[in-house]
Amino acid sequence: MPGMKTSSAIPGRNVPASAASTWRWARRVAVQWLRRRLGLAVRLDTDDRRLLEQCILPYYAARADVRRVLFVGVGWYTEAYEALFAGRRYVTLDMDPRVARHGSRQHHVVGSAVEAGQLFGPGAFDLVVFNGVFGWGLDERADVNAALESFHHVLRPGGELVVGWNDVASRRPYEFSSSEALGHFEPVTLPPLGVAQLQLETDNRHRFEFYRRP
Repeated sequence: MPGMKTSSAIPGRNVPASAASTWRWARRVAVQWLRRRLGLAVRLDTDDRRLLEQCILPYYAARADVRRVLFVGVGWYTEAYEALFAGRRYVTLDMDPRVARHGSRQHHVVGSAVEAGQLFGPGAFDLVVFNGVFGWGLDERADVNAALESFHHVLRPGGELVVGWNDVASRRPYEFSSSEALGHFEPVTLPPLGVAQLQLETDNRHRFEFYRRP
């Protein structure tokens, strides 16, 4: 597909394949658990998260025109993201009240991505990050289209949408690119990557897509 490339350049695998790697995986889990217990920042050690944290989010955080961010879907591994956008308006949204403690200290909202257009005003954000939600609870085509409609509503003209999802059968309710509401957006090339879509050749086949509201 034009404008899309695959990559296996980021080191590491998501699923342990040997006794040695199983030990390393178990050690990472133990360290993460301990850091959470101590109230320290922790991260999910997967290829797609490293790309998000080391390339994609820092790129947007460095842009002067990105002052208002909506991050959809939170967990213990997203807590550190707020610091990347220090001095900006950073809002998080998740429908599960149990993860609210991992949301933005500035403003966290308990609600669904489908409701974003009702929860926030028109043009309220410069950037929406929608990663790891499609195929992880937001599965119905009607709901996905409603969420995309909501993102179009809350993004200012020229605002951008980052989408991330696992392109494997168990996490692919349907082909995301066939979502009708994507017609409200245009693909945009992310300069650090040089593409508008990136397919990681990892076990979860995570895929990043970048869009702009015209």
